[in-house]
Amino acid sequence: MFNLIDKFVIGSQTRVSKYLETLKKEEKGASDMVAIIVVIVIIIAVAGIFRTQLTEAVSNVFGKLNTFIGE
Repeated sequence: MFNLIDKFVIGSQTRVSKYLETLKKEEKGASDMVAIIVVIVIIIAVAGIFRTQLTEAVSNVFGKLNTFIGE
């Protein structure tokens, strides 16, 4: 019975160590995450720089929409 338990534990440890090694070597997810963060930072920077122009544009669009609807 103890031999069966030992085989199970050793097999589990081997599978976990192989999974961790694969996880360490896989870098695709990390580079994708960095790219997404960079894009978000750029969007926030552009929104901050052109905040007043964006606010005016949105106000104009909603004003024209309200006029078109008839409110």
